[in-house]
Amino acid sequence: MTTFSVLRPAFASALMLSISAAYAQHDHHSPKPANDSSQQAAPDSSKPTDRTGDPYPLGTCPISGKKLGAMGDADIKIYDGREVRFCCPMCPPKFEKDLPASFAKIDAKIEKDQGPLYPLTTSVVTGKNLPVSPYEFVYGNRLIRLGSETEKATFLQEPKKYIQELDAAAIKAQLPTYPLTKCPVSDEDTGGAMGEAKNIVVGGRLVQLCCSDCKADVERDPAKYINTVDQARKSKTAAPGADTDKKADNGEQKQGGH
Repeated sequence: MTTFSVLRPAFASALMLSISAAYAQHDHHSPKPANDSSQQAAPDSSKPTDRTGDPYPLGTCPISGKKLGAMGDADIKIYDGREVRFCCPMCPPKFEKDLPASFAKIDAKIEKDQGPLYPLTTSVVTGKNLPVSPYEFVYGNRLIRLGSETEKATFLQEPKKYIQELDAAAIKAQLPTYPLTKCPVSDEDTGGAMGEAKNIVVGGRLVQLCCSDCKADVERDPAKYINTVDQARKSKTAAPGADTDKKADNGEQKQGGH
């Protein structure tokens, strides 16, 4: 047996270890075998090139009120660029019977949900202070506040530009109190081994990711990650109060008792 024959298996093993190490750097995004149908993602009727603005941010079907995913994969539809998700294929026809009324109901929920986190006190179009009762509308599943309805035409000329400005304002406003230190998709540290954290805004919320690859996961189930951030924020906000209640229970702040 030649020396080369003896070394060849060792060389092959070293090469395989090197390849494995390279993939391990971010193994939660490792490519899946093309011929393994059980590992492939379900077809998504929502194409990024068709959708305008954010994915559908609500966790329930606008017709049945059921939680999305409770009856299998959500049925995704695009209406004039706007994404809506349903619990099953039977709901879209009911939604489409009166689109203005159907969207008015969704808009009311989005305005209520995103209003408390709206990052600007000025019009994104004019830069002037918003009135006590600003003009509100929803564009691409995103709440927009303007000084008056007359500004809407200007917004619609360059919506992408104004949404980017709104995103930047949301990131600036929410970053100081952002409640998570790990990526909600990969559970890896943000700003760690994967480099600088990737900031995205969905449903008016800042979501910090470990890398750009994780954005696709958020797009597939935005309500899940919106809820993750919301629950973390509530827990962080409630913590001081919880400490006070605990002290009271221990008798440190009680004046009476036995």
